[in-house]
Amino acid sequence: EGVDGGVELYRQFERLEYEALAERKRKALQDQPRGEPVKKPRQDEYLGATMEKINEMMNFGSHRKSRALKKRGRRKGSRKKLSPEVTTKIGDATLHYASGDYDQAIPLLEEVVRIAPNLPDAYYILGLIYDAMGSRKKALNFHMIAAHLSPKDPALWRKLIAWSIEEKNTGQVRYCLSKAITSYPKDVGLRFDRALLYCELGEYQKAAESYDQIVALYPGNIVARKMAAKMYRECSQLEKAISILEDYVKNYSSEADIGTLTLLIDFLMENNSHVLALHQIEYAAKSVCQFDEELPLHLKAKAVICHAYLGNIEFVEVFSFL
Repeated sequence: EGVDGGVELYRQFERLEYEALAERKRKALQDQPRGEPVKKPRQDEYLGATMEKINEMMNFGSHRKSRALKKRGRRKGSRKKLSPEVTTKIGDATLHYASGDYDQAIPLLEEVVRIAPNLPDAYYILGLIYDAMGSRKKALNFHMIAAHLSPKDPALWRKLIAWSIEEKNTGQVRYCLSKAITSYPKDVGLRFDRALLYCELGEYQKAAESYDQIVALYPGNIVARKMAAKMYRECSQLEKAISILEDYVKNYSSEADIGTLTLLIDFLMENNSHVLALHQIEYAAKSVCQFDEELPLHLKAKAVICHAYLGNIEFVEVFSFL
């Protein structure tokens, strides 16, 4: 399913923002005397221009012409320094929202968007209002814009992910997860969520790489290692799957359980590496099973198969009497 709604809206915003910034840079280079540094445009200069386009796409004040906005000149308002007018309108709108007076809150917030288009608060509160009114699509659109304007807000990204899952919009879920992970690269939960999504979509290569990224961040995470190995195996990259598990057994020998060793042995046998598989079975017998009376039956069976492939008939005959 494709990405739409707030994501597509913001993508249009990003494209327009890039084009506006490129045009400013080109003009600055033409007008600037040679040898002098080019003045970098302020963020709110090009944010305001593109957010004006967003206002049009969202049908904000469609009866007001963009020419009226242009008369204001440079956009005012940012998270760092808000004008008293914006602060008052945000406060009044919040009170109206809390009281359930949505019809009074919405015009105030739309006015804030026109005055301070790069302020995420107005979009966020609008999202809350439309969600309360039962318009989830509009709520998601506004929250999406707020998230892009305040990308370090983990709660907002998780909310968007949850809503996108409810809508069964896998493209949007994928997009939100990627954005969230970019903002929070060490959040292992988000990375597991994205990897699981790839698994469910049958995109095993991307799933394998996602789990492998978790392993790179947290080498001792055996769940990620097992899943990475299984996904690489699904992609016919058996050598890669084996190396991930072998590395764990080598570096985390005290934590390697019988399940991990069994998975590694299975992959080695599938790769026709029967000698190496036998070495792992012997390792299991000496370390993992040292307090047990004997090797588990399923590993005994695998040992017999390995010896059979290697032509060690005498071992096969010995095992057959056990």
